[in-house]
Amino acid sequence: MKKILSISILLFLFACEDDKADEPDEPVIFDGTYKLSEASMGCDGATDIQYVTIDGLKVCRWDYDGDACDDGDDCYYKDSFIATKHGDALKIDFGDNEGSLVATRHGTNGLKVDFGGDGYEIWDYESSEVKTYSPICSND
Repeated sequence: MKKILSISILLFLFACEDDKADEPDEPVIFDGTYKLSEASMGCDGATDIQYVTIDGLKVCRWDYDGDACDDGDDCYYKDSFIATKHGDALKIDFGDNEGSLVATRHGTNGLKVDFGGDGYEIWDYESSEVKTYSPICSND
């Protein structure tokens, strides 16, 4: 009787154990603000201040024109794009044969932006807040 009871308890414990394989993975959330890493600036050592903000599928790139790389006005150029979700990645198609990029997680919170064979950039996590920058440069 003790053997049957012991076996019954073991079977019960194994039957009640969580089955992680049956649980869906947590969705990857990209929302927030990211800054171009120094290693990805590629401006002959000059600082190139750029941010990317992601809010759902809306992606905005903010490029500061007054940094050492651009040496321009004290304003930000802003480009907006709509992404599509592809598994654990965001894909942005620029249209008109301009190419596309794929953003995936890099490290804990950063982004790796792959240009499909034309290299990649690393963007460091700044904030979970979707920030905006101003003033916006005029396109004159």
